Parts: sequence; structure tokens; C-alpha cells
Amino acid sequence: MGAGETVTQINSLVKKVLKNVTITDILEAINKKYGNRPALRINMEDGSSRQITFVKLGRKVIGVSSALINLGIEKNDRVAILSENRPEWAIAFFGIISCAATVVPIDIKLSDKEIRFILDDTQTKCVFVSKKYIGVIDNLRSDLPHIERVILLDENGREDVISLKGLKKHRGKERGRPISTEDTALIVYTSGTTGIAKGVEISCKNLLFQVMTFSKMIHCGTRDRFLSILPLNHMLEMTGGLIVPLYGGSCVTYCDSLKPTTLLPLMRKCRTTAMICVPLVLKMLHGGIMKKADKLSPSRQKVFKTFLSISRFLLKFEIRIGKLLFRPVHEEFGGRLRGFVSGGAPLDVDIEVDLNAMGFRVLQGYGLTETAPVISVNTYRMTKFGSVGRPLPGVDVRIIKESNAALEGEILTRGPHVMKGYFRNLEETRAVMKDGWFSTGDLGYFDKNGFLHISGRLKNLIALGTGKKVFPEEVEAVIGKSPYIKEMSVLGRIATRGLREGHEEVFAVIVPEHELFEESERTDKQKMRDRISSEIARLSKSLAVHKRIMDFDIWEEELPKTVTRKIKRKVLVDMINEKRGTDTIFV
Repeated sequence: MGAGETVTQINSLVKKVLKNVTITDILEAINKKYGNRPALRINMEDGSSRQITFVKLGRKVIGVSSALINLGIEKNDRVAILSENRPEWAIAFFGIISCAATVVPIDIKLSDKEIRFILDDTQTKCVFVSKKYIGVIDNLRSDLPHIERVILLDENGREDVISLKGLKKHRGKERGRPISTEDTALIVYTSGTTGIAKGVEISCKNLLFQVMTFSKMIHCGTRDRFLSILPLNHMLEMTGGLIVPLYGGSCVTYCDSLKPTTLLPLMRKCRTTAMICVPLVLKMLHGGIMKKADKLSPSRQKVFKTFLSISRFLLKFEIRIGKLLFRPVHEEFGGRLRGFVSGGAPLDVDIEVDLNAMGFRVLQGYGLTETAPVISVNTYRMTKFGSVGRPLPGVDVRIIKESNAALEGEILTRGPHVMKGYFRNLEETRAVMKDGWFSTGDLGYFDKNGFLHISGRLKNLIALGTGKKVFPEEVEAVIGKSPYIKEMSVLGRIATRGLREGHEEVFAVIVPEHELFEESERTDKQKMRDRISSEIARLSKSLAVHKRIMDFDIWEEELPKTVTRKIKRKVLVDMINEKRGTDTIFV
């Protein structure tokens, strides 16, 4: 069967499903199909684990849906979830949707002020919360009179809140309420990398489309074991790490730590086959493998590097021998790991190729919260390193260039994956929606084989006085390879002297990897700066002169980030301007 025929079949199936099936129907179908197979599992702090079967998940979802109706939750009312990843998060999520209410998933790392804004903006009527974060709701509740109910996901020892187990069903409402594909399933607030967060309205149609297309392209089944490490309020984890695996009959296990000392033993215990992740996780795992290789004897190091070089070379001909050559590495990851789906930020192509050469499939994709979220993704059948794959079947993508000679331009998209709009914000919705096309704000291009490549973020582009443009992401990818640089952000700064005065120049904020510096360098900041400066000079040789960093600051604390580990450039700019006082830095 050819790729074109496969795409046609997927399109036909999706159109049929979007017309006739609801999320509730899918939930009922998977509960009957997979029965007593494990659906959700969590590893406890004491080393034990607990799990919920598909049948039990279905019963609990129906119970929550019925109980919410009993509590007076009406169709389209907003119901929030504030909790760490756990099976109860999923139960609440599906229960809210099943009673035709709208889920407001909240990032647990937000400040009280940001959480208050979301709850107030949505006029949330009910909140599901874990005991870990009940104090946050307690502090905010007096300012939010529209919150009528608080439901605790844990055992309850308080009289003023209801526990999940204490919910009472509504007689005659055992199946929830009717739901249409156009109903709003979620209001997900953007991470706010460049300003005030906006509520993205995701319809049931958006979710169904992602489930149907993504599952057909990624192929997960009853033998798969997903490890969930990204927060469930993030769209990629919600769709690709929860709904899609359950749709395929896979089991999802929750992990609350990204530390290798926690992650790897759990992967071995669960025999993980797939993970949704961000580039930072892949960088960490790759770094761990390479550090272990560096500790091998000289002869074994040589063998490792030779195997890696051979395997990388054979990948050019689509010959994969990594699993045979690197069997001990695979055993460290549980022995069954077949792939990572990476999104949320650009992935270093060298890391992508190395991991593939070692026998791990890394499927890089692209999307936004506003696109529910996947626009394009590499697949097991069609992959091109350095790209974010081809658009999903049924998704239209076009590139708007400034001139015919330009390689890249702004990425626009349309289709059943695009949001309904920003919640109660018509002005912002109109700003990004033009004649049915959503403006992503990202710059990219298609290669001759139809694979999409991301160049950078339009708002991040640095315009030099010479008229040339610099993508910060490109500079970060090159200079960030230094082992002495833990993380960095490239920004545009207005020069205050010399020929560049009054124009933007390339500037960087760098967090050093302290443990790699010598003791004298750690205590003498100038020596540390000299080391970093020499690293920048060494790596900059592969960059055009106009793209090279003119100056940099050393930053001791972690840079501000979103839930997907993207640096909040606007927040960082404000912090630097406040710290330096004189220089103006902007994105």
C-alpha cells in the first residue's frame, strides 16, 4: 500500500468519525474492547504501584459525569483541574467532558496570581484538586465567588470539600449528556512566552481529529506501554500521551520526575515502549549515555564510537542496526523502548541522529496549543532528520514568503485541528485567523520531499542594522553544543556604541554547567567568562559572521521557562532590563 493510498484512507475514516462519533462513544467503545487490561498506572513513593483497568476507568468516568450533573454543573460550565499527573486527573478529565462541561486544565507550576487569572477569566464553577495543591485553592477561593464546588482527588479529611470517592451519582444520568463535535471540550491557556496568557478553545472535533489521525500514523496498540512525564495540562501529553494510547489499548504509567535515577528504573520496571517528550529530556538521556561511554576503557570507547559512526552512516540508506549494536543501552531503558515523539521546541539534529543510530526512533513533530496541537510529525514509515515531518492527513499548510527569492516564510494552517478561537477574546482571534487560515507566527519552509522545517519564531527574529536577519534558534543550536553551557537564550539588544549604535546586535544570556569548570574558574567569574568566551569563539566558526554573538551575560539561576521548557523570552528580557538598567534588550 502506497503512502498516498494510506493518506486517502485516513482522510475518509476521519471524515466519517468526525460526523458520527463523539468522545463519549469512543470511551465506551475502548472500555468494552479492552476490558480488564490495565489502562492507567502510577508508581507510588513507597515503591508500590496501583493501576486502573479500562472497565474500571469507564465506570469511574460515568460516576464523575453523573455526580457533576447532580451537583448542578450545566452544559458548557467550566470545570478546572489542578493536580499533578495521576490516574484521577484522567478520570476527572473524561468525566467533565462526558457531562458536556468544559475542562480548564491548569499548570501546577503557575503562580497563585496566574491561577487566579485563569479561574476568574473562565468563571470556573468547580475545581478538581489534589491535596498537594488544595492550599492554593484555599488561598484563592475568597476572591473567586463563582467557584461553587471543590472536589479533592484524594481521601478527604475535611467537611468543606467533597472527595472524588464521595461523589454521588445523579439518578437517570448514567451516561452523561449529549455532546456535539462543535462543543468546547477544553480551554487551555497558552504558556505566555511573550505576554498575557490567552484561553484557547479546543472543540471536541479538534480532539477527535487528533486522536484519529495521530493514532493511525504512530501505531500504538495493546502491547505498548507509555510513560507519561509531561504535565497533562499540555496539549501534546493530553492527546498523544493519554487519549491516543488509551484509544489503542495501551497502558499509561505516570512518573513525577525527570531525573535519570527515577526515570530509568521505572522504564525498566514498566518495560516502556513509547514516550511523549520535549528536546530537553532527549538531551538529558543522550548526555547520560555519552557520559557512560566516556567512562569505558579506551578500547571499549573506541568500539562504541566505531559502532556509532557505522550506524549513523547506514541510516543514510535507511538501514537500522542500532538495536543490535547497542543492546546494553536498550537494556538500560527496559529493552522494549521503540520510540520517542518529540515536540514543544527544536531538537538538536545531532542528538536526533545519534539516538536513531543507537536504535531508538525519534519522531519529531510540530504544532501549537491553538492547533490541538499537532500540525505535522515524522512517522515510523516516513522520517527526515532535522524536519518536523509532513502535515497530518487533512491538514493544510502554506508558507507566506516576503519575496519569491526567500526560502522561508510564515507558516499558516487550516483544517479540523485549528481551535475555535481565544476564549472571549474576539480581537486576538481575528489577529491570528485570516480567511480560515491560522497564522502560527513561526517561520519555516518545505523541502522538495514535502517535509516541513522550522526556522524560528517570527517575533524572535533579530534585524541587524545591515538589513540581515538572525534566527536566535539557529545560534542557540550551534553554541549550545558546548558542554560548558547548561542553557542559553539568544536575544536582540540595541547597541550603545560603535558602528552598530542604535541597531540590534546578537546578544546571549548563558547559564554555565558549573560542575565542568575547574575550581579556580568557579571561584573567579572572569576566568569562567573567559572559558565561555573561548567556547563561543570555537563554535562560532561554523556560523556566518553576522550571526555571531557580540556580547553575553552569565546567568546563575535557571532561565524562566514554560511547561514545555521553552524559555519565556519576554520574562527574561524584563529581568535583564531590570538587572542591567541601561541597555535595552528586546525580542
